[in-house]
Amino acid sequence: MLVILAYVLIGFGLGKRCFDVFGHDSGDMAAFDHMMWHSSHGRLFHCSVMLYDEHTKPVSMLALHSSYFWVFLMPVYALFPGMTTLLFLQSLALGLAAIPMYLIVRWAFQNEWAAVFFSTAFLLLPPVISQHVNQVEEPSFLPVFLLYVFLFFLQRRFGAFLLMALVSCLNRENAPLAVAMFGVWALFEKRDWKWVVAPIALGALYFGLVTFWAIPYFREGQPWKVSQQFGHLGAGPAEIVTNFFRKPELALNQIFNFDTGQYLTLLLQPMGWLLPLTHFAAMVALPDLAANILSSNNALRVIPWHYNLITSSSLFVALVLSLRKVDAMLQNRGKQKVGVALIGGGAVALALAHWPLWFQPQFYQKLPYHDTLVRALAAVPPDKSVMTPVRLTGHVARRESFSALGIVERRPKYAALFEYVVLDANDRRYLPVVTPELFGKFYKNPSYQLVFAENNVFVFRRVGDAPDWSYFPPE
Repeated sequence: MLVILAYVLIGFGLGKRCFDVFGHDSGDMAAFDHMMWHSSHGRLFHCSVMLYDEHTKPVSMLALHSSYFWVFLMPVYALFPGMTTLLFLQSLALGLAAIPMYLIVRWAFQNEWAAVFFSTAFLLLPPVISQHVNQVEEPSFLPVFLLYVFLFFLQRRFGAFLLMALVSCLNRENAPLAVAMFGVWALFEKRDWKWVVAPIALGALYFGLVTFWAIPYFREGQPWKVSQQFGHLGAGPAEIVTNFFRKPELALNQIFNFDTGQYLTLLLQPMGWLLPLTHFAAMVALPDLAANILSSNNALRVIPWHYNLITSSSLFVALVLSLRKVDAMLQNRGKQKVGVALIGGGAVALALAHWPLWFQPQFYQKLPYHDTLVRALAAVPPDKSVMTPVRLTGHVARRESFSALGIVERRPKYAALFEYVVLDANDRRYLPVVTPELFGKFYKNPSYQLVFAENNVFVFRRVGDAPDWSYFPPE
């Protein structure tokens, strides 16, 4: 428990520090803070942010991902609203994942020290530990439940297995596909029919329900960018499947390239390369692994981002179970226990050695003009709508409407509704860069008044009536 406590507090401290010093893009975490703020005011899952460039109006966050599990966190957020709460809850969920992993390892080896070392190694895997300092994202809350699915599957506790499988499905629309793979695993193990049929039926039905009914319902006719990431393989699920046989080069070109090779290397290397792939448990990772590789979105293959929690959790369990098979071949019981504990210690060292994949010191250092940014944000009244650079959006999300600055170019008529605009001419990392032309759109515009100017940071207030957020002008 001390390991978990230290892990949660240090992870939360790093995430909070990064956020407080405007360390990096806070766009995603702003959207979730905004959604939770609206939900605490009676508008469940509401989001006023244009989720995609192609959207013509804001839609529910459930139009993006079927993440119903947020409902369980809403009472906590209502009591302690703010980004600090979300960051802490995320770190807590990541740390608690060590408990089911500890129980899985102890079940596998009957060795307390091995359980401690391997569960610690799991927490230190780059796809896992990076989530403390990435952004607030739904998948960070999944491993603790998914690992209990693994535990109860191994212990053959059918009722508990189904309960945790259902809870896991509530995280995102891809989780049911991982749940379904437990049925395939059970089939290979020749288990009783209920272990085969139940997870496949639950995963398939839930995935179909949210993908083909719930998400389209909440989209209200707006495009779903997730499905567009596979457009290069075909114009829909049926055509994609057909093209696997008629035009296999479409998938093969995506699989056999440098980007995929680098992704698989960085994912598997902290877990002993190919060793996890020698156990049936690795099949649980296959749907997400296939989606990440075949997607045209390179972000899914970035290890420190939030797209590899299912893959890393499943593959690490597969690693443990693969070592269990090796362990069973050892004849000397005393050496067996010592050997397993030593391998666990090696797993910790191997995971720690990959710290450069997720820890970037510059994210925790104050910007030279940090205090100026704080004063600029204070110049924006909390009840007014505002546009800011993505580095700052997480600090203005608890209000009726906000947006990142990028909509000025993409949706100028919609951008004109916002009452305040914050420009940071120092920032050259995130788009849009403040150019003389962009600055002039507000400085030379009689509809805006400059109310703050310091160290190349500017705040403009729009002159005129309050915006009508019930109408979104066509561009």
